[in-house]
Amino acid sequence: MSSDSDLTELSEYEGPAGGPNKRRRKLTSEYRIINALQQPNHSSYATTWLHTLMKEGDIKLDPEYQRDVVWSDSKQSKLIDSILRNYYIPPVSLLSISSDKNGNQTRVCIDGKQRLTSIFRQLTTAPRSSSFLEGQVYKDGGVSYYFQQLDPSKHCRLLPDNLKRQFRNKTMICVEYRDLSGAAERDIFQRVQMGMALTTGETFQSYDGPVAKFIHKMHTQLFEENQLDVLLRLAIGRGRGFQGLARTIACVAKLPDYVHPSQVQQTKLLQKPSLTDEENHRILRKSEKALNIIWDIASDERLRERAFPLPARTSRTSPVEFCFSTLLVAIQMDRLDISTSQLAERIGDMNSAMRALHTDMRSNDKVSLVSCKTYALADNGSTNSAWAFNKPEGKEDSRQGTDCSSDPEYNPNSTCA
Repeated sequence: MSSDSDLTELSEYEGPAGGPNKRRRKLTSEYRIINALQQPNHSSYATTWLHTLMKEGDIKLDPEYQRDVVWSDSKQSKLIDSILRNYYIPPVSLLSISSDKNGNQTRVCIDGKQRLTSIFRQLTTAPRSSSFLEGQVYKDGGVSYYFQQLDPSKHCRLLPDNLKRQFRNKTMICVEYRDLSGAAERDIFQRVQMGMALTTGETFQSYDGPVAKFIHKMHTQLFEENQLDVLLRLAIGRGRGFQGLARTIACVAKLPDYVHPSQVQQTKLLQKPSLTDEENHRILRKSEKALNIIWDIASDERLRERAFPLPARTSRTSPVEFCFSTLLVAIQMDRLDISTSQLAERIGDMNSAMRALHTDMRSNDKVSLVSCKTYALADNGSTNSAWAFNKPEGKEDSRQGTDCSSDPEYNPNSTCA
């Protein structure tokens, strides 16, 4: 959990007097805490009941700030083993309960998604999806056991019926809050995760503000509904898709200048509490139009192959290619003499040239500044489209711009773990 300095500020506190010889003023009221949450309840539920709630959608495992399923099969199997052997397990989930006008309750998983997913996998034979993996394996002494027969054509060892019954009747402790606001849910999530290794993108997903909400909307539209990541062969797991959109929109926000989008700059933009009408048009509407044009290009096989060619032994489009392709579109899309086909041609020329120049396709100064100055701003040889180039905003360390959570494929010699 967080340190005392991270907690909600205390009210009615007056600091020391201005001068060293002046007496400290008295407090005007009692020392008290403001903005406290209601005391949560600790409830005990059978694994089968939790499974039913998840299956029917009464536990929402994927609020916008949540990360993906990241536990390995081995780690999930160890949780199942601990449950079967009656080892102590901390509360498996932290839930926020809300009710609709008909009294139907929905629980939002603030923490415990990995543990709940492990239980769901153990009890389900649902088809493979982006949220759950099929066929949880329970291992004992190196021997794998399955809860149910998933494929009749394949031989597998099943858990004995008595162990299945025991597992279904095991009870788990859940901590439940009632009627939390979205901001309170995000605040709890951030505090709970303080000691855990979240990626930059997963951290970004937990922020709230008009830009963050816009990115969530575009992420749903582009990746979840229209599978842009599949068409462009773009990695979006563990918040990478959200981070890529945040990086792109941070670049659009600085047009007509180019400022390398540092993490500090992106964080400020995502946490910005409000936007003016001018900022809304210049940043969000411009970004939305450019991203929709990228979708138009990606959904046309001929344009897609022209704009996003991948050289031999390269299986994915890099985040920096996606960012600057969108940026190129944002710069040139309002010209009357340019078509979507021509934009695809220019994107393809830029991406091919970038790969010829840089073996390390990461979002750093070396790739970003050179690529933009040489290609993204090229206007058929015209010198009227040069940008002003500025240093990144915010303090960065010597590894500026290198995100070790990115796919190491973009740099075959990368030492990032």
